[in-house]
Amino acid sequence: MKRFVTSDSHGGYKALVQCLDRCGLDEEKDQLIFLGDVVDGWSETKESIDLLLKVKHLVYLLGNHDQWAMAYYSGQLTQEAELKSWLRQGGEATVASYGESKPMPPKHLALLQQAKLYLITEDNILFVHAGFDTNKPVAETDAYTLIWSREFIEHHYNSYQKGHPLHINGYKEVYIGHTPTILLDNKQTVPLHMDNLIMLDTGAGYTGCLSIMDIDSKAVWQSDPVMTLYPSEKGRSGMSWNDRKLC
Repeated sequence: MKRFVTSDSHGGYKALVQCLDRCGLDEEKDQLIFLGDVVDGWSETKESIDLLLKVKHLVYLLGNHDQWAMAYYSGQLTQEAELKSWLRQGGEATVASYGESKPMPPKHLALLQQAKLYLITEDNILFVHAGFDTNKPVAETDAYTLIWSREFIEHHYNSYQKGHPLHINGYKEVYIGHTPTILLDNKQTVPLHMDNLIMLDTGAGYTGCLSIMDIDSKAVWQSDPVMTLYPSEKGRSGMSWNDRKLC
């Protein structure tokens, strides 16, 4: 069994298809660890989840956008300000993907409801969407820190920039998504290695590509820039590929 990890496809079904095809993932035999946020941004959340559900050995971790979508489709996203925030940050595309006023299919909602907050493998590799509190066991870290907070990555990235990447004790490696590498450095278009911390979100929801990595060999495959696969859509960047070409 090969082990692959990817993250933050944000409704980019075409990019997900490209990555799974290019890495040669066997849906029956190989494991895919998805670090969250399959929803919100591009127009094909429904198709993306349909595709993930075909992977027999899928491990799905909860992302912050997943939590938003799960709350909306379970009737718990009732505060107007938060609803508007979600819709503005990609939720509109998710709603359109399933159809206005239509429910999320039970199997899709179950994927989000049953998602893990983190995963530790038998060979002691930690996977989590956003980060964790290194001063306590990950099992004692609150959900907000695991799926929303950027304090973890800000701390580690600041040390990395100063030439002193921090080693995370207690784990062989740590994989995270959530914070796009291209928003930290627009030249960082591939997964970023900072000692034993690896950032997998390479900006698929914005102007970047979706990345998938073989956990054991560290080989990386990428989609085309996702906005070129949806040239008339704005995604989460606010400007479509077609609009950019006219600028």
